[in-house]
Amino acid sequence: MKRLAIGTEAYLHNGLLIATVATLSFLFLAARPPWLFSGVTFTVIGCGGFLFALLFLVSATRRSQGVDPAKSYLRLALVVWWALLDSQEVFFRSTKGGEAFTGQFSPAAYGEAAFWALDFLALLLIIMPRPQYLRQAFSGCNKWLSLFAVVCLISTPFSPAPLYAMAWAFKLLLAVLLLLLCSATMHDLDDVEAFLWANFWGFALATVIRIGRAFIDPSTAFEGGRLTESISPPMLSLLAGTLLLLALSLNSLRKRTWLLGFAFLGATVMIMAGGKAGIIGGIASVTLFFVLQKRVAAGFGWVLGVLVLGGIILAVTPLSTYFATYQEQGQLSTLTGRTGLWKAVWPEIMQHPIVGYGYMASRFVELQLEGDTWVAGHTHNGFLEILYTNGLVGLIILVEIILVTVKNLGRALKSPPNRKVRLLAIGSGAICVNLLINGFFNATFGGQPSSPFILLLGLLVVSEVLRRNAHLSARLPR
Repeated sequence: MKRLAIGTEAYLHNGLLIATVATLSFLFLAARPPWLFSGVTFTVIGCGGFLFALLFLVSATRRSQGVDPAKSYLRLALVVWWALLDSQEVFFRSTKGGEAFTGQFSPAAYGEAAFWALDFLALLLIIMPRPQYLRQAFSGCNKWLSLFAVVCLISTPFSPAPLYAMAWAFKLLLAVLLLLLCSATMHDLDDVEAFLWANFWGFALATVIRIGRAFIDPSTAFEGGRLTESISPPMLSLLAGTLLLLALSLNSLRKRTWLLGFAFLGATVMIMAGGKAGIIGGIASVTLFFVLQKRVAAGFGWVLGVLVLGGIILAVTPLSTYFATYQEQGQLSTLTGRTGLWKAVWPEIMQHPIVGYGYMASRFVELQLEGDTWVAGHTHNGFLEILYTNGLVGLIILVEIILVTVKNLGRALKSPPNRKVRLLAIGSGAICVNLLINGFFNATFGGQPSSPFILLLGLLVVSEVLRRNAHLSARLPR
């Protein structure tokens, strides 16, 4: 009877998937909007088809292998998580604050939103047979993730562009729902490792896509002196630095030589992109990664190696001219104009200190500050970002997420010897440090739910699983 019930559930699950996709396809084709056969539409269809094919493959594999139900749901959730991480890279576009304020978006923006809808549909189909996985949304550490998503969502009507804010709040909510599912299905250290693997492939693909975009026209790859693939080279440094840490963390567990190749790629691109916070954060966090493992010689070798690598890059690329110009223009004293922006933003924050101006309001900060000539798409500081958008309410929740993450990782490190717990805690802690260092100079967290931001939220779930496993290890007889 149990097998029959499982089989019926599987047929129902697949039937709902087919019926939903068929119905949506019929309605979509019947409407036949004018942009139906545009390039972006085919990209959405292709990415959506690949996502559902991958989900079907993972589902079929777990049935044939008799995988534990919790682990199978975790695998499906991680597939959708991976797709969400890279959605912004596939549907790349550059939208100015004024255009976003007036609702003038490129087709790629609508394409990404459509892909989020497909991700949400996939999540619903995963959760539908087991809705109890979300019952712990407001208990334990999960409550901070849920409260943050709710606060951001309900503040969207107060944003200068409510529909724009609501779209990004939807992505944030989708990321939190995926993390809640992960929290309910991540139990052992293999599950934590699987989460890191999903993020590794996500950041690897994002980095490779951005490198490819930069070298589409090699003559402009180093426009301005540093590797430039978009309007935000610092983001490339952060992505590459995070890829470096993920590769080192997984290599410490599995010893795969090719992972060292990705680590080298991450270190190289991190420097070539010229993001100061990304480079400093990457060097500091990797050094911490080795020091916490008591591999002082390896840490010294890393610092020496990155200095040599940096010297070579400065010698063979125009990066040296970028840093020379940066220093000559006196931008170091103002942190590329950040200090002036922070001084201008602070009085605005004090006018609405409790609830802020609404989620994603900082996207239009250059339109709201009088006399500010710098076109800033955010406040360039994660804590000011959340203060500006969601006030003290949002800041308290975000700080609590960070503090609980750090506290859990600290407990895992202080637990009785368990090599895998310790390595996972060290790797996760180093990634957290890297994201926090970047967050002091960029809106790495607190605003738009980019891949680094949702990874920081995901580390809360990882830290809780590591804390539980460290506690279990302490109770086992030696």
